[in-house]
Formats: sequence, C-alpha cells, structure tokens
Amino acid sequence: MSKFKEESEKLKRALLKDPFPYWLGAIFLGLLNIVIFILTNHGWGITTSIAHWGAWLAKSLGASPEKWAFYQSEANAKALSGGFLQDGGSIQNLGIIVGALLAVLLASQFRVKKIKSYKQVVAAILGGLMMGYGARLSYG
Repeated sequence: MSKFKEESEKLKRALLKDPFPYWLGAIFLGLLNIVIFILTNHGWGITTSIAHWGAWLAKSLGASPEKWAFYQSEANAKALSGGFLQDGGSIQNLGIIVGALLAVLLASQFRVKKIKSYKQVVAAILGGLMMGYGARLSYG
C-alpha cells in the first residue's frame, strides 16, 4: 500500500470512524455559539425554544397559550404566532439534534439497545427534567 493511501485511510478512520474527544466537541459548540452571537446579537438559548415547542403542541391540542403570561411579551408572542420554521432557536436546536445523529451514524456508533431496567429509564427521565429545569432557572 502506498504512503498516500495509508495516510488517506488514517484520516478517513480519524474523521469518520474513531470518536472525537469531548473537548473538541466543546470547542466546536463554543465556536458555533460565537458565530451565532455575532450574527444574531444574542447567545444560543435552548430552553426558550423548547418552551415554544410545548406551546405549539398545546395549541395543536386545543389549548390557548397566547393567553399565558409567558406569551404576553412581544418577542414570545411573535415566536408563538410565527411557528417552528420562523423561530431561529428551534432551527438551531434541530440542527444540533440532526448534527449529533449524523455524527453518531458517521462513526457507526448508533445502536438500539434493550433497556436493562426501568430504573435506568426513570433515572434518565428525572435527570433530563432536572437538567432542563436547572437550565431554565439559570436564565434570569
């Protein structure tokens, strides 16, 4: 095998097969947040868009989120009426979800595993809820 082909295979394995270190992902996300800040004049906010997702879902089920206190501010009312594709935060969140899925698929690490115990499921749900609640509280 030629030297060029060996190096090419090494690079392919490093980019598509081997996992990236966590610090590299943190740097990429930090740089992405800087770019978003430069383009939009505010940082990447995740939880507000997820609140909008819940409101859109509630609205589709017959609720009236436009009457809620949270949607009395002009910015939140505009987001609620604009919909998913008009909400920049929702597009950013969707991008991180699709990007994470793509990274897992490219690294051939996607697995559907049998649930070992329902304690794991309860712990994961409670942990996710607590992290989301904490993130939301830390906003202001």
